[in-house]
Amino acid sequence: MFLKNSCIYLDASATSRFKPRSVIKRVEYELKNSANAGRGGHAFALKALKTIEECREMIESVTFSGGNTIMTKSCTEALNLAIFGLKPGKEIVTTVYEHNAVLRPLEKLKRSGVKVTYLSAPDGVITGGLLKKRLGKNVSLVVMSEMSNVTGTVQPVSELAKLLKEREIPFLVDGAQSLGHTYSDYTDVTMIAGAGHKGLHGPQGTGFLCYSKDLKLEPLIYGGTGTSSLSLVQPAEAPEGFEAGTLNTAGIGGLSEGIRFTLKHKDEIVRHINALSERLTDGLKNIPDVKIYTPNNNGVVSFNIGVIPSTETADLLDSVFGIATRAGIHCAPLIHRWLGTVSQGAVRASIDWKNTASDIDRLVYAVSEIASGRVKRNY
Repeated sequence: MFLKNSCIYLDASATSRFKPRSVIKRVEYELKNSANAGRGGHAFALKALKTIEECREMIESVTFSGGNTIMTKSCTEALNLAIFGLKPGKEIVTTVYEHNAVLRPLEKLKRSGVKVTYLSAPDGVITGGLLKKRLGKNVSLVVMSEMSNVTGTVQPVSELAKLLKEREIPFLVDGAQSLGHTYSDYTDVTMIAGAGHKGLHGPQGTGFLCYSKDLKLEPLIYGGTGTSSLSLVQPAEAPEGFEAGTLNTAGIGGLSEGIRFTLKHKDEIVRHINALSERLTDGLKNIPDVKIYTPNNNGVVSFNIGVIPSTETADLLDSVFGIATRAGIHCAPLIHRWLGTVSQGAVRASIDWKNTASDIDRLVYAVSEIASGRVKRNY
């Protein structure tokens, strides 16, 4: 039996724990050389501004170029900016596979009279044909996650973006889980929101929204921008008008390094994570009473053991075997209704670039021990 002598981290979908050395060094450097970008003309402020503009360019290299890039504290803030800043009209189309960062803003609009249509498909993939059938004349926005944080299913956003561009319907992509893992072409996407701390290996507290310059958004947060300071009216120009307050310059510098690292090693990282995902699903399939909800090998594997509550399974994995996973609803309630797991939730193991085959084998062994009844809670 494996003993709990170290912690195996399998919760990369929540945040990437293993930051590249270059990211840590860059954050330390920026903290030691702090200044406020856009709040002065001195050399220190200009250096901070250069750090931020460098990151905008790095973000464009993983999304699309020629648009506006707004720095935020999270993907959640970026999604809120996109949804509320666009002020969509009568109907919004989304999916049942979304995170609450999408569902809750849409619920607020729904309660104010906006119709929200939720799509689903037997295999979890929204095709162009399916979407086309649901595009009524009143649809003013389509929003969906590219990769599910519960099943790992990837949506064909490049295909959907072309379809929506032809119909001049804005398309917002939640790239929190997918950026750094997929190879999509976002050229025709209208808006894409991202998190710095997941597949891009940057620090927590960093996120961004990229959107087409043809789109008109209103700011989400009002306050000091360092521009038009005599006016009491929030500036409308991007990016400054959408970045009120002091930005997380140290985190933004670290995000630049995280993206640089990701782009340099992306092929290797993707192959490694996908191989470990396949190893995990193959191992779990051989354990009686284990049900797997993931139909792919994208680094996100959700499962349950019989009728054991997912929180109990995750607690045993952590307390007995030293394996960190995520249990419950994963801030995505509608996909759990779709899966039929609302009462049980699911255990999610999500793989990072530094995980090993040994980590996976220990998880498979631990699950087999729990499933066999040889390991139980002490209360």
